[in-house]
Amino acid sequence: MPRNDLNFGASTDWLGMQLTGKGCVEELENKIASFYGMKHALCVSNATTGLLGIALAVDLRNTEFITSPYTYGGTVSSWLMLGNTVVFVDIEPAHATIDTEQIGNAITRNTRAILATDILGNPSHSEELRRIADEYGLWYIADAAQSLGASRDGMPASVYADALVISFTAGKTLFAGEGGAIITNNTALYERLIWTTQHPFRQQLELGLNVCNEFGINGRIHPFAANYANANFDKAISNLQRRQVECTSVIELLESHDLIEKTRIHDENILPSFFRLTVVPKMGIDNSDVVSLLKFHGIDCVVSNVPVSVIYQHPAFSNQWKRQNRLANCYEAERQAKERVCLNLIQSDM
Repeated sequence: MPRNDLNFGASTDWLGMQLTGKGCVEELENKIASFYGMKHALCVSNATTGLLGIALAVDLRNTEFITSPYTYGGTVSSWLMLGNTVVFVDIEPAHATIDTEQIGNAITRNTRAILATDILGNPSHSEELRRIADEYGLWYIADAAQSLGASRDGMPASVYADALVISFTAGKTLFAGEGGAIITNNTALYERLIWTTQHPFRQQLELGLNVCNEFGINGRIHPFAANYANANFDKAISNLQRRQVECTSVIELLESHDLIEKTRIHDENILPSFFRLTVVPKMGIDNSDVVSLLKFHGIDCVVSNVPVSVIYQHPAFSNQWKRQNRLANCYEAERQAKERVCLNLIQSDM
């Protein structure tokens, strides 16, 4: 089947690929696993479904997990629907990711998992999160929906997680209309994910079962989306690398003129995916100062609010989970929700 264009011809066995995970689905999963240097990738309908599948696979129900409140509601929604209680830990200021130094104090005898988000494409401190999870016997799961192509210390974002999810929806590094993937090195977990998210045909094909699970979730990716992602995978990574160069140069320029708080991307050997190019202007610095400096250097941009709020301040959270009464006062998350801004580069087509 051609790989450089979209061939939706009648001769293609779309039904077989959709139900068994073969063809373009298998090809995409192999690309993703290779990109991360991990054993398994499992394509799903979207990242939110992937997080639900993980929770079902590890039996995360009616228990407690730790996460940051500075993230998208969909990160925690499926876990809350399974009766779990969320404990919020504040973010560190440079990257807006979960502050690993505060996690230990939030762990209780009921804690089962840490859920870290690579918010805005900024990679969490994955190696330290792995250490903490191992020390306390917790699952470490990562919402890496916005960080495909990001790295920390030369390693892909969230690579040390027990499982991480990525997204192929609008605005992400790899766009396929809709879709996502779960990546893991844990073969037992991968097999449970097959059992909970995939069609019985794939369960029997990969697990060799005499019985199958017709009671899981319909979490598989559509083969049209997988085919589209395959056709655009290399181009997407190339486009991302150009964007990373462009955005890094903007940050370096603003830092050299002392207009923004330090991002520490060089100090900590971090390369974000720049799902959003965001900065925190220093106290007394107006957004117009940032725009003027960039324009002086031939860069046109428009400043807008970051589309991230603090979860526990969201009315829909309060209305649906009123019994979630262990709400931390996360000062840094609340501050950044007000002060962090997006720089939308006009001359860029990304």
